[in-house]
Amino acid sequence: MPKIPTSPPKLNDTQLVVLSAAAQRGDHALLPFPQSLTVKGTALDKVVATLRKRNLIEERRITDGAPEWRRDEDSRAYGLFITTAGLLALGIEEADKDRLSVVAAAMPRKRKTATARPKPQAASPAASKPRAAPAKSKQDLVIQMLRRQSGVTIDDIVAKTGWQRHSVRGFFSGLVRKKLDLPLVSDVGKDGMRRYHIAAVASPKA
Repeated sequence: MPKIPTSPPKLNDTQLVVLSAAAQRGDHALLPFPQSLTVKGTALDKVVATLRKRNLIEERRITDGAPEWRRDEDSRAYGLFITTAGLLALGIEEADKDRLSVVAAAMPRKRKTATARPKPQAASPAASKPRAAPAKSKQDLVIQMLRRQSGVTIDDIVAKTGWQRHSVRGFFSGLVRKKLDLPLVSDVGKDGMRRYHIAAVASPKA
């Protein structure tokens, strides 16, 4: 059994994005990789190899139809999953697992391909009710908070998402600034609290 490091290992931006996405899924699967990733092909294979070497992810047998990483000589499919050590590297401990299920429920799911439907019949009262709006992902929630003119503190984001403070800072650096290229700024108010917000971009004059 691999040893779990006593202190969380340092993660680069790509590793942080890949592991964070897996931690937010109910089954902790790495696949499919986040669409925001700019690393592809051989470079992405190296990222996976590094994470496996550090025991932050592992291969597991999967059922047909699940996103697969590879097949063995007997055509058995394998997927990639974050390990307990990987969760600890993100600052997520055993006590936080209940939070992960809430996070996974907020992640948007792909819709299945529509199939032919029978002709509609008279609508029942239950069917006439409007559908509930889809739940927002944690990423969308934090971006929305950062767009407030009053700004938001790291503690505010921790309270809303259940993330660790260093995971919030990694989100700022890896996704907000580098991947999404948003003008994130911060300032210290009269109360001594540092607040972060996405600066408004001035529209070009006609």
